[in-house]
Amino acid sequence: MTDNQEIGFFDTQPMFVCDQIELTILDVNRVAEHVLGFTRKELIGKGLLDLGKRVHVETVGHNKLQSHVGFDSIWELKGKSGKGFTVQLAAHLMNYKGKPARLVIAHLLDKEVMNPDSGSNPISSQVELQDFPFGEIEWNADHLVFRWSKKAESIFGYAEEEVMLNKDFFDQFVHPEDQQQVQAFFKHAVEKKLSSSNIVNRNITKSGKVIYCEWYNSILYDQQGNIASTYSIVQDVTEREKATREAQNSMISYRDLFNSISDSIYLLNEDGEIIEMNHGLEKTYGYTRKEVLGERFSKLNAPGKVDVQQVLDTKSLVDQGESVQFEGWARKKNGEVFPTETLVNLGSYNNQKVYIVIERDISDRNDAQQSLKHREQLFRELFNSSPIGIALLNKHREIELVNAGFQELFGYKFEEIKGLELDKVIVPEPDKEHAYELSKTTSVVEFTGKRKTKSGKMIDVIIYGIPVVVDGKTVAVYGIYVDITDRENTERKMRDSLKEKEVLLAEIHHRVKNNLAVITGLLELQAFRLQSEIAKKAIKDSQMRVNSIALVHEKLYQSESLSNVQVQEYFVELSEIIKSAMSNTTPVNIHYELEEIELPVTHAIPCGLILNEIVTNSFKHAFSGREEGEIWVSFKQQGDMVELRVADNGIGVDPGLVPDRKKSLGMTLIHTLSRQLNAQFKMDTTSGTAYTLIFKKRKLNSSFLNQRVIR
Repeated sequence: MTDNQEIGFFDTQPMFVCDQIELTILDVNRVAEHVLGFTRKELIGKGLLDLGKRVHVETVGHNKLQSHVGFDSIWELKGKSGKGFTVQLAAHLMNYKGKPARLVIAHLLDKEVMNPDSGSNPISSQVELQDFPFGEIEWNADHLVFRWSKKAESIFGYAEEEVMLNKDFFDQFVHPEDQQQVQAFFKHAVEKKLSSSNIVNRNITKSGKVIYCEWYNSILYDQQGNIASTYSIVQDVTEREKATREAQNSMISYRDLFNSISDSIYLLNEDGEIIEMNHGLEKTYGYTRKEVLGERFSKLNAPGKVDVQQVLDTKSLVDQGESVQFEGWARKKNGEVFPTETLVNLGSYNNQKVYIVIERDISDRNDAQQSLKHREQLFRELFNSSPIGIALLNKHREIELVNAGFQELFGYKFEEIKGLELDKVIVPEPDKEHAYELSKTTSVVEFTGKRKTKSGKMIDVIIYGIPVVVDGKTVAVYGIYVDITDRENTERKMRDSLKEKEVLLAEIHHRVKNNLAVITGLLELQAFRLQSEIAKKAIKDSQMRVNSIALVHEKLYQSESLSNVQVQEYFVELSEIIKSAMSNTTPVNIHYELEEIELPVTHAIPCGLILNEIVTNSFKHAFSGREEGEIWVSFKQQGDMVELRVADNGIGVDPGLVPDRKKSLGMTLIHTLSRQLNAQFKMDTTSGTAYTLIFKKRKLNSSFLNQRVIR
């Protein structure tokens, strides 16, 4: 080590990786070998506590430790030679080779041991545990980095020289949403005088990737009780956090599913006590969760209606692995007694044997059984009085029964068609083969087509074929017919109307474009009459802005949707128009990197105006004194965010001379239109000039205009 090279405080501290419970030494760093005089092989397997003993604060001597240091954290370790060293121990939980462990740092309190001028310290400034899985970072009280290990560089991508004493590093390194959490963590540590603690937060790597990291922090204080420095070891726990969140989401999904079931579900332990329940039980019985948990299941039974022997038999069968179902009676909190159907299975909950009880209120089912004959009568009345045509066919597709709605729809009396094949009566000749296939179906089918009435009139109908299947065989088929003739006529009229509206809207876009062209021409005539070059320049700028809007309407007129603009074509054509209009300036090559993206007109016009302002400005000012110039126009999408970037390799702009948007109409327009887009706007003048806008793309119009009729 050279004379000018400083040894950091934490580069000279012995560190031990120990078993979490027994504190058996699993690994050490070279500082521990040097200070204690043992080899790594001699130290591994020893008990850390066998190397020394606790000492009281008042016996430490000249160190004058503050009262916030715990008595049991001050130790005297003895080396191989028998020499003692006073240390402050700090321990952190960690994983070591897949097993829980503790990282113990022995902060040396004997200054002569830490003195690099003693001539007896062969320790390198990059002392680290062998195969150490963590990054090591040392911070001062102002969050400035004093040490940055190779493992930290591997985790975060930053080289040591990029972070050392970089006063802006903390703000760009810690995720903005977690910075308040980290500040609160250190505030709490100072208030409680903690010598070690850990925290999980999000960090941002050099590449911009957000990762979750777990920080094990060893904190040292000065004589005034303020943080002097912090030694941190850190590991990337992104996958662990992701797995934890997935597990939490899975548990939440399970709980939501459990509670979404309307039946009462509860778990009984072997003593018959309710240890878990769902919302269905609360709704069914009227009890709150607090009123039920811990109670015996008999709380839910109807008094005098419980067969004790049945309960014992059920328990015995369930214990043998059987699923038992039975009917019984229960009582609600308000005293109402109701019939239930209960299913009991054996299960496990929190490593405890439980009985899973699913109980359903079958009051409705019993009522349904008692009123079955009444329902059958209602069905017959519904069949006969329904305005929809219904025919019942036997397995030979012969008519057995039709309702009044069928007779009215098709004009036949039941006596006229009874026993006939329905397909031969109402199906037009071209559709008979298809109708025959439908009548053989074993599942419900829906079909829209034409059928023939007794008078020979063709009507549009929706046809439902509903088979009656017994033992896997179709024994009958219901044919249901809904007259949609009026609806079909209405839809045809709507399609014709839609076609007219599309033609009208296309004509509107065309006329708006023509009107804007007239405005451009009027501005041109006005310019001829002006003497002032400033006024002529202003009119020409206005012409270009009007042209950018007119071009949008031209693209809308040419598009299929009439409401969305293909950006790739629009940006290229607009840029080339500007280039042509600026032919008297320095020759400029325009390069495009445009993805095939469609924008609604509410986005396309502001983007076109912004592009017009930036490109025009580049032609006018960026290449002064240059023989030629380059302009790059890019438009990209990632997710629902899009980025418009326009850059040139011109002479650039001094940051102190960036146009005041209050004085420059062009900059005022750019900022105003950026706000209209809710866009993030950035101007970079470090190399040429680059403008970047990032905004959220609105959903494209999905109105009927997007379903265009081919003209």
